[in-house]
Amino acid sequence: MSHTVTSKLNKDARQHPNASGVTFFVSLGEQNYSFKTKQKEWTNYEAALFAKDGQIAFYQQVLVAGAVISVSGTGILVVPNEEYGPKLEIQDAKLIGNWDGQAAPQQQAQQAPQQQPQQTRQAPRQQGGFVPVAMPPNEQPIYDQFGNIVG
Repeated sequence: MSHTVTSKLNKDARQHPNASGVTFFVSLGEQNYSFKTKQKEWTNYEAALFAKDGQIAFYQQVLVAGAVISVSGTGILVVPNEEYGPKLEIQDAKLIGNWDGQAAPQQQAQQAPQQQPQQTRQAPRQQGGFVPVAMPPNEQPIYDQFGNIVG
């Protein structure tokens, strides 16, 4: 079963070079209110994201403190942690999102939309994510406050 967690990064991703690229480790947290204890409680997640070649520079720009990211995986393992309580490890983790190339999510809101030579419009898929659809050359895209093409 697929699991997806969206969270703000409190720290930059930890990077570890390996034989075929770089592994980025991210720690994610999700806050919920417990009606039993009448307190806010945290669920902590860990994910390892594998990057090769051109992905490495993109991940270095995106996986920074303050960025809001979504990570999806095929399963979750419970890993004991005496200091903070159990941590959930996302298996086969993948970074998901709708970025226009190299800009990190928090930077998109600050940048003015730029016209790119080959414009695309994003059309939703049934299972999540986006599929690029070619736009006629004379039609100008419409951007939302985050710099995503909406129409």
